[in-house]
Amino acid sequence: MNEKIKVKIYSKDTFYLESFLVRNNIKFEYLNKIDNYHTLNIFKNDYKKIKKEFNKIKIIGYYGKNNIIKFIKKNFIFFISLIWGLFILYVLSTTIFSIEIKTSNEELKDKLFNELYIYKIKKYGRIKSYAEIEDIKKKILKDNKEYLEWLEIKRDGTKYEVLLTERVIKNNTKSDTPRNIVSSKDALIRHIDASNGVILKDVNDYVKKGEVIISGDLYKGDKYIKSIHASGNVYGEVWYTVKTTVPYKYIEYVRNGKVINHYYIELFGIKMTLFGKYETNNSMNTTKILIDKPYLGFKLVREKKELYDYKEFIVSKDEAYNEAIKRSDKSILNKLNKDEYIISKKVLNNSLMSSKIELVIFYKVYENITDSITIEEKKELWRKN
Repeated sequence: MNEKIKVKIYSKDTFYLESFLVRNNIKFEYLNKIDNYHTLNIFKNDYKKIKKEFNKIKIIGYYGKNNIIKFIKKNFIFFISLIWGLFILYVLSTTIFSIEIKTSNEELKDKLFNELYIYKIKKYGRIKSYAEIEDIKKKILKDNKEYLEWLEIKRDGTKYEVLLTERVIKNNTKSDTPRNIVSSKDALIRHIDASNGVILKDVNDYVKKGEVIISGDLYKGDKYIKSIHASGNVYGEVWYTVKTTVPYKYIEYVRNGKVINHYYIELFGIKMTLFGKYETNNSMNTTKILIDKPYLGFKLVREKKELYDYKEFIVSKDEAYNEAIKRSDKSILNKLNKDEYIISKKVLNNSLMSSKIELVIFYKVYENITDSITIEEKKELWRKN
């Protein structure tokens, strides 16, 4: 193919150069002169004709396919690196590097890992399509319906999270492990609800931690019969003392709702930002590794920055007093369940200082104090004659 090229020719006489080209039927265009050098476009097949007449001629540019080939040769290393980098990125982004099954049942977890392996969901395996995942979920649920109620396989980058709900197997038989119901802490009994066993204590009795309230030991008179599984709930009045200090001037941080996601590559310990870099000291940061290739020294990391603002509070002594009460109440309420509550409270000590207030508060709390201990096997104390 006769392609165009751009040449530079040394000639002091422009008219002579043009005449030569015309006489020899050499097509040319874009003839420009700078000093004694002329640049022009010609067809490649005419290059040798011109070279016979003008020794000082040089190709300075190509057009069409030759130009592309020359550009590729010149940037060969760059293109190879780009293609290799894109290939690695594709492989990394379509490879499973982590599988997390969220259950505390280790036996079921091992079983699910084996099931996933059968369907090629495994570490360093290929990421599946949505349709493939849906089909795999249905098959695993069908094959394990006696263990699983619900199953979800979620993809997070190059990680699969497996969420599940175990099937609850109803067991109508009561536990036959002999046990006593005891107090979990020192308390004043306020309510006893026994469904099995012998009640040894009454409401308003004081009990120490570990003391038996509902016994699983059954007697007929002084004669031991057997031990059973005692059951029930006991609520008591429990006591706490809370010491709280509130300064008249203090600073708190408040989330402002802004979140910055910073993505970066860590290569042999060197961090290289992709995008989202944001320098601030006013943030709570959490990092998550999206891709981890230890043998390449490569990691892709997302750093989540939740921004916050500092807010200064200046309060009066009365406001500090109320804030101390509020904080003390909160420290107690955070420990309680829905059926538990504060019965009463009393300020034992109120210390007003130049920069802060300090309160010591006594609480009476209605709390579930139910605990249990197993009964050791009874040895026969007497023999029949």
